[in-house]
Amino acid sequence: MRMFNRASINITSEAQVDFRDPARATQSDAQPANGDASTDVTDTKQDSKSNDGKPVRAQWNNKAEFLLSCISLSVGLGNVWRFPYVAYANGGGAFLIPYIIVLLLVGKPMYFMEIAFGQYHSQGPVKVWKRSVPFAKGVGVAQVAVCFFVAIFYVILMSWTMFYFWTTLIAAIKSEPVPWADFCNHEYAFKESCVSFSAADEKEIPTLPVVVFTNVSTDGFKPQSAAQQYFDRVVLNKYKKATLERYTLSNMGDVNLGMLGCLAGSWLLVCLSLLKGVKSSGKVVYITSTMPFIVLFILLGRGASLEGAVEGIKYFVIPQFDKLLVIDTWRAAAEQMFFSLSVAYGSLTMLGSYNQFNNNCYQDGLIVSVMDSLTSITSGLAMFSVLGYLAGRLDVGVESVVSSGPGLAFVTFPEALTQMPVPHLWGILFFIMLYTLGLGSEIGLLESVLTFVCDRYPVLRTKRPYVAAVGCTICFLIGIPFITQGGEELFNIFNDYAAGLSVLFIAIFEVSCIMWIYGAKRFVNNLQKMLGDKGKMGVYIRTAWIVLSPAILIFILVMSVIVYKPSHDPERPTETIPAWGDALGWVLVVIAAIQIPIWAGVEVYKAKGITFKEKLYQSLWPDEIMVPEHGNTVEMAAIDSERNAYPSNGEKAAYVNTGYTKDE
Repeated sequence: MRMFNRASINITSEAQVDFRDPARATQSDAQPANGDASTDVTDTKQDSKSNDGKPVRAQWNNKAEFLLSCISLSVGLGNVWRFPYVAYANGGGAFLIPYIIVLLLVGKPMYFMEIAFGQYHSQGPVKVWKRSVPFAKGVGVAQVAVCFFVAIFYVILMSWTMFYFWTTLIAAIKSEPVPWADFCNHEYAFKESCVSFSAADEKEIPTLPVVVFTNVSTDGFKPQSAAQQYFDRVVLNKYKKATLERYTLSNMGDVNLGMLGCLAGSWLLVCLSLLKGVKSSGKVVYITSTMPFIVLFILLGRGASLEGAVEGIKYFVIPQFDKLLVIDTWRAAAEQMFFSLSVAYGSLTMLGSYNQFNNNCYQDGLIVSVMDSLTSITSGLAMFSVLGYLAGRLDVGVESVVSSGPGLAFVTFPEALTQMPVPHLWGILFFIMLYTLGLGSEIGLLESVLTFVCDRYPVLRTKRPYVAAVGCTICFLIGIPFITQGGEELFNIFNDYAAGLSVLFIAIFEVSCIMWIYGAKRFVNNLQKMLGDKGKMGVYIRTAWIVLSPAILIFILVMSVIVYKPSHDPERPTETIPAWGDALGWVLVVIAAIQIPIWAGVEVYKAKGITFKEKLYQSLWPDEIMVPEHGNTVEMAAIDSERNAYPSNGEKAAYVNTGYTKDE
């Protein structure tokens, strides 16, 4: 039986590491690889190196940076425009019942599981599987692929927001109306169907067709709000000047130069935030995680003081209990919780990997999941208070001014701002809130991709600024087609497919591989090593991990397939995109999902053994063992481990793993 090279492990004579049960050493019994006994994470630099000259993984400067990074990642644009509409459409206040149930049974347990998994192994979303269950390496690769896809199109939303911010600010400086208020007089407007509410006489407003306030096609001279036309004809620039002829996926037109500048500016901010990894992004999150809440509460206070706000809030909170008997309500609650918390993207594993070993990640997971839910509810109250005011001003029902998706943030809410005193101020605050929400999530998404690259090639850890610059440049170039005149349809494809079915598929395999292959007992053992008695999980969370989470996720996946509809333009719900565009969406799903079986096959092929059964068994065990010291990630001590079954030399194998105790 081959033995590992003892010289490759840097252990002082005063501190011996027990490989059978290697809980990370404390100050009193072990020294870090560089000989410094301090455990202050601020001493760990991004470009620090161990005694053998290899780069050492960085850590958060303090616990607050990690917690705020998790909040920035999870609390995103979806909390502002998706949750309010989903809750309203699925029973109002009654929707909170299935939402909270799913949050407790799936969201909170899986959120904690991912952070703890990364924290214990101190590895990113791909390498963490190589150190635990090589067979499931494809789960991590698939997560990185999803993060890459989402990062590409998510920044487009930030670019739209930046465009609105600058145009509103410039209008304020010039003492002009907000640009969409009187757009009906603009040369690019299609005047035959444009209605400007800010210019309309209040006596005439009630006679305007309700169709004006909804996401309905402008084809056929149907009335359309000035805010909608501004979004379509200036921000997206998807219609030819003063006509109904539009650009599509088959005819994408030219690049929108104004939006190109916003896209470049957004990627520059993301790049600057990621130049030094968690050392720089940890500073940015102080803004991206706090600014949105400040602005949100300001908007809520202002919205609640408006006439008609109560009626709007009633639409949001009054329960329709009959909706609880509809299966789609439960599916919608599960999907909202799942995608809002960013579970199964690999980003939580990445963030947790930069923690100190003994960080109380259970408490962190609880705080963030509660904060995310409260933000969604607060956003709903703020949005519907303003929508109630808009409906009252226009003398229509609240249901007539409610829209889903980007339309709520870039059409309906801006239209409401034109009816409020000092619209420039509220517009600037609103778009600052949206942008910081998007920036925080974008940083977390791309950080997962860059962490994968640096974990794969450790030498790049000392060249992190170059890695960030190259990564952001590549994403910027790929994103240019999204800001062409027909780029909105490409955006819709990525929005519908990049993080839908593939993420559900990934989540099922993730929780199943950790709980059923790595082992729930071993995982809890890991938690106890990190958290002590706090790591002893009760029946509730163990049951959620082992049974409830996989079952609920499978249910969501099956229901999502059953109710599947081809991607379409929200403004033309009866028309779908070309078949090849829909096929492109499925390519995104397949590219991510297929990583799981591909890498499982690769690991089985590479595993020791003669028969397939031997190789399969071997692939369920890691090839290398981590020597944990002080919660810092040091280089792995390469050990050609032979497993407890099917040893190649006929002897009983002596296997050691940080996740396994002697009795196991």
